[in-house]
Amino acid sequence: MNFIFSFLLASVMWVQVPQWEADWSKCAVDVPDSSCHWYVAAPDNTFGEGFNWENAPWFDANGLQDVAKIEKESVVEKLQNN
Repeated sequence: MNFIFSFLLASVMWVQVPQWEADWSKCAVDVPDSSCHWYVAAPDNTFGEGFNWENAPWFDANGLQDVAKIEKESVVEKLQNN
């Protein structure tokens, strides 16, 4: 039961941020792909209650360590080439 709760919690804590330089014809939205998107922790996930500056968490630069390594090929390109 603890595993299911941890998995559910981890799945709602990340936000997909697009990279502008990426060729979007080779990117997939449903596949985690660090060559097309950055994945950062979502500090403002309020579960529908709305954003409030008084209760918002402070930005922490250590969260940038969670960004995956950027690669030249997207996940879709790697799957097509192999």
